[in-house]
Amino acid sequence: MITLGGRGHPHAAESHFQFCGILPDTMSQQIIDLDATKPLSDSIQALKLTPRPLILLLGEFDSALNDQVRSICSRVIASIALNPGALIADDGRASCCASLVGQAAADQDRMAPLLAVAPHDRQPTDIDPNHQFVLRLPASWSDYVKYLFQIADCLIQDGANRKPALVILFGGGQPEKKAVIRAAQRNWPVLVLKGTGGLADAIAAALTPREDGSLPPTPADPDLRQIVETANVYLSALDASVDDLNRIILGRIEPRSEAAAALLAEAWHRFDNIDAAAIAEQSRFRHIELALIILAVVAALFAILAQVIPVSWPPPWAHQGIHVVVILVPITISIIAAYNSHFRDGNKWILLRGAAEALKREIFRFRAEAGVYSDAQCVQTSRESKLAAKIRDITSALEQSEVNKASLVQQPPGNQTRATFLAPEEYIQARLRDQAGYFVKKTRSLSKQLTSMQLFIYIVGGVGTFLAAIKLDVWVALTTAIVTALTTKLQTDQVETSLVQYNQALVSLKNIETWWKALSRWEKSRRTNIDLLVDQTENTLASETAGWVQQMQSALDKLTEKQSSPKAGTAST
Repeated sequence: MITLGGRGHPHAAESHFQFCGILPDTMSQQIIDLDATKPLSDSIQALKLTPRPLILLLGEFDSALNDQVRSICSRVIASIALNPGALIADDGRASCCASLVGQAAADQDRMAPLLAVAPHDRQPTDIDPNHQFVLRLPASWSDYVKYLFQIADCLIQDGANRKPALVILFGGGQPEKKAVIRAAQRNWPVLVLKGTGGLADAIAAALTPREDGSLPPTPADPDLRQIVETANVYLSALDASVDDLNRIILGRIEPRSEAAAALLAEAWHRFDNIDAAAIAEQSRFRHIELALIILAVVAALFAILAQVIPVSWPPPWAHQGIHVVVILVPITISIIAAYNSHFRDGNKWILLRGAAEALKREIFRFRAEAGVYSDAQCVQTSRESKLAAKIRDITSALEQSEVNKASLVQQPPGNQTRATFLAPEEYIQARLRDQAGYFVKKTRSLSKQLTSMQLFIYIVGGVGTFLAAIKLDVWVALTTAIVTALTTKLQTDQVETSLVQYNQALVSLKNIETWWKALSRWEKSRRTNIDLLVDQTENTLASETAGWVQQMQSALDKLTEKQSSPKAGTAST
């Protein structure tokens, strides 16, 4: 049962259940004694507090720092509690950070929500009067830190979801050390203010590289070592700017914003446009390539027919038709080759495909919040700003290339489920396994294509040898033209090279998934392993794309040189 302590007005018992927003300055403080016989979650739910992000203040420091700490509480912490909104929780003492944040909240135009968790023996005179709610623990709950975090767990529970929580440490000693360990176990970020002494400075010293760039020695204190190795620590200082502190705190407690979802949707839309343009350019290039191959074989066939068909062979218009084809085919080849040389659809396809894959990699890194998009690397610059900059760089590079002579296909907005963030297992399914499945299909298709075309080349070559053996040498030119056409297509499509690269990428992706499956549940929760998963996957795909682009560009350059060569034109006729 929750009982209300002695500072309420006559209707205090009724008013404290209406705490759904920002409390007015005139509301009396309620000291609430928790009942050890009731589930803690029931007691917290009875308060009817609106679930919101939690800022948990910890620490004890020299009183000489009061003015600086109060300034941070006023300019940053209390301000954020009002907008965008957060619940501030602390030990409620009438000194140190609890008192200072209470003063800072009282100085605001509106009172920020403050909640204190006090041990059972805390006297009302030692409780900061600016805290609207004080939860006083039962006498049997002697482990203060343990129940402080259990209460914090209940405060951020929002149905099936949980609001984010942030721990801010000023100075501190042994109790705060235990509290930071519990925060690390929950994977809650911890903002450590350097220059406040005690535990805060010890953590900062253990995490700050030396002047020569080397890492400091491993702490001898096992608790401090556990904090350094497992806690998600963000370092700042008492003299840090408001902007820097706001970026750190807001980046940890704000839910994924609508701006992030809108940016993801825009990034996918840009990808869809580039991807559709790449597909269109690929289709156009493939048609041109096929037309040139067929025309080369047709030219050789009709050149032979013009020689082997007797002049007296009826009907008389046949020779005229063959002669016209012999003339028109090389002209058509020259026109198509000139078009291909000028518009360079193959080059546009490669540039567009490379840009689309680069943009896709950035999108998935962003969705996984890994690498440069992780919390640790998005303190000074938000992940949204980084993704926007990457989109600008990729699309600007396209604008400076020959792609700017083509029209990008405008696609309707895609599936909005793609504009979501991904947990590691979701990333593996949506990215790693999806790409592995694509490589499986492509390797199967390319293997069949390589085998069938190479076998056909051998058969046609054998037919040519047979024709030469039976004195039909003139027809050997046709088999040679067919072999040359098929060999050119294999080289232009880079079938064999692509098959090798796809197989290598497929093996790498499967090895990455095998490594991930071998990790324990705790290891899978470690940010370093999550970053490694995403980094290895995206680097594997980047290497495959880079190799493909280089090989295709080289093949297209050779094809262009062949088409523009006078000797090639003569051979076709």
